[in-house]
Amino acid sequence: MFEQDWIMRQIHDMTKIIAKVVFGANVSSIAAELPQAEREIADDLIDKMKNGKVQEAVNDVERLSDNNTHQNLLIGLEFYSHLSVMDEGFLEDNAYSLIKAKKDFERFAEKFGMQQITSLYFGNNAE
Repeated sequence: MFEQDWIMRQIHDMTKIIAKVVFGANVSSIAAELPQAEREIADDLIDKMKNGKVQEAVNDVERLSDNNTHQNLLIGLEFYSHLSVMDEGFLEDNAYSLIKAKKDFERFAEKFGMQQITSLYFGNNAE
């Protein structure tokens, strides 16, 4: 339990660091950095995740990140910021896990050339 909480805190902290370093923004203002259309995409993904379709929402973020634009990075960061504060029980009830969230976030960050940053927080070991 403690280790899983630590992982989610690391994902949350990582999104704040990436937003600050890359965009000079606080994590609470990532959505404000997005144009209206992209903000709606982020909101839809977050709503899908909160409605229990966690893996489907993660897969949608994964597809968006195939086109690694500035806006898609921000959408993903906004999504993972919200995912990182979801209750462990909620995730497990919806066939997802904190370990899976870590791996999905690492894959997302890698698509934007940020694998070194995730390695600093999570190490190079796969769990």
